[in-house]
Amino acid sequence: MSDSAAPTVDAHISAWEEGKDFTIVPEVKGESVDKAKVQTAINAAIASGMTEIDLEALGCYIPIQVTSDDASLKALCAQMNQAKNAVITFHIGDATETLSGTEYVSWYTGGENGVITVDRDKAAAYIKALAAKYDTAGTTRTFHTTSGKEVALTGPYGWKIDQTAETDNLVLMAQTGINQEREVQFSQQAASHSDADWGNTYAEVDFGVQHVYMYENGALTWDAPCVTGNVSKNYTTPEGIYSLTYKQTDRVLRGAKRADGTYEYESHVDYWMPFNGGIGFHDASWRSKFGGTIYQYSGSHGCINLPVDKAKLLYEKVYKGMPVLCHN
Repeated sequence: MSDSAAPTVDAHISAWEEGKDFTIVPEVKGESVDKAKVQTAINAAIASGMTEIDLEALGCYIPIQVTSDDASLKALCAQMNQAKNAVITFHIGDATETLSGTEYVSWYTGGENGVITVDRDKAAAYIKALAAKYDTAGTTRTFHTTSGKEVALTGPYGWKIDQTAETDNLVLMAQTGINQEREVQFSQQAASHSDADWGNTYAEVDFGVQHVYMYENGALTWDAPCVTGNVSKNYTTPEGIYSLTYKQTDRVLRGAKRADGTYEYESHVDYWMPFNGGIGFHDASWRSKFGGTIYQYSGSHGCINLPVDKAKLLYEKVYKGMPVLCHN
């Protein structure tokens, strides 16, 4: 049994070549054998004292399974050629992206059981490129502050295409080879597809002037002085674009746990509105003053401290997922 025997090859569809049609490559009857069957035949011959065996008669050669006359193969080849004339249109907010058939047929690797096989890695690369163009989460954006300045901010808030789901769908669409349209799905959404993806309802925290502003539909509807993270102890509140995680009343906030089981601090608050892990808005009844330079020497552990009456009003306005923009 030589490993150099000419292999048996089923009829199949040619590999993609730019500017050429897909064609059916005829089958080849080679000398490939089923090694297990050959070994069984040899063992039987030895046991019976035979000195010769007919491998073909014993069905030891691997048979051709698919011929060039196969109707399913012909239909698949025709479908692959037709796909070159198709277009897949993606809708992303108000924008559209088109993927021509002449591009995605280059991802075809053949067919199995009457279904076109698509190189998923190439489909994933296309979706990754869309995400690079349209995702805003984690990117730097320009925010026009209440004070009139423009600041560059990044953060987890923003759009993020569901790349796994969109790749799966793109493979399925490419397999059909017909004109199709699709609304791109996001694993994370924002308020707007415009440059200001936080929309016109959001909270703004200005560290420089120690003030919080609440905008609803573009109108300033609430504001208050605040105290942010203690700069002298390196508790400075991080800048960024976030979203409100949830809101809760009657909460005890605790700091890091010490070795003796006590906490660094324990503070009861009436209104708790986190947006960046353990950082959030809350009332601070223990403070008699807010604003100014308090944060530089006697600030919080990172949270946005507010007067109780102001925190109550803000609590009534905010909602889960609402954008929060923090800047210095």
